[in-house]
Amino acid sequence: MKKKVLLLAVSCKTGGLCPGGIDLDNPKEWIRIVKDDGRSGAVQGIDIDFAKPLDVIEFDGSYRPQGKQKENWVINNNSCKIVKHCNTDIVEAAYNKYGYHGFWNNYKAYLTEVEFANVSQPSESIMKVTNVEIYKTEFGKAKIDFDWSGSRYRIKWISMTDQAFYDRIDDERVTFNEAYIVISISKEIDDWVDPITGEKRAYKFVSKIFEA
Repeated sequence: MKKKVLLLAVSCKTGGLCPGGIDLDNPKEWIRIVKDDGRSGAVQGIDIDFAKPLDVIEFDGSYRPQGKQKENWVINNNSCKIVKHCNTDIVEAAYNKYGYHGFWNNYKAYLTEVEFANVSQPSESIMKVTNVEIYKTEFGKAKIDFDWSGSRYRIKWISMTDQAFYDRIDDERVTFNEAYIVISISKEIDDWVDPITGEKRAYKFVSKIFEA
C-alpha cells in the first residue's frame, strides 16, 4: 500500500532509528516505521532515504502491528523517498489534526503492569506542554520535565531520545516556555522490575521536541 507520511520524529533506537509521523491520507493517525524482523526493530538511515523530522516521505508499505504499537508499518522493496521538506509552522497543524493528546491515564513517567494491560489508546501522543526543561542526570541519562494540562500537573523524569538535544544538554539545561512533544509507550512491558513491589513497568519516552 502506498503511504505518505509527515515525519515528526526520527529518534534513536537500539541499533538504529525509530521514524514516525502523521499519515497524510488520514492525519488523525500515526505511522511508525519499523524493521521487518518480527520484533519491530530499528531501521537505518538508508531505509528512509536519510529523511529528517519535517520531511514528507512516500513509500510502499505493509502494516505490522505488534503489542500496544498498532501504528507500525514496514517499507517494502527499498521504496522510500523524500518528497519535500516542511517548515516548523506545520507542527501546530499536525497537532490539531492528530487524534490523541493524552498521557495514558496517569501522570507518571511509567505505566504499571495493570495500567499497561488496560491501554486502549494509540501508543503515540502529541502533547502541547509548558515550562519545559531538558537535561542530563548525574548518571548521563537524557530527561525532560514539563507542565501539562493547564500547568496543573508537573511531569518529571521522562526519558528523552531526540538526537537534536544530546550535545546541547552536555553542559546546561535547555528550557522552553511552550513546546509540542511527541511521546510514546513501548510495544510490551519492560524487563525492569521494581525491587520493592516486584512489578514490571512500561516507561514513556519523548522522541521529539518542537519549541512552540
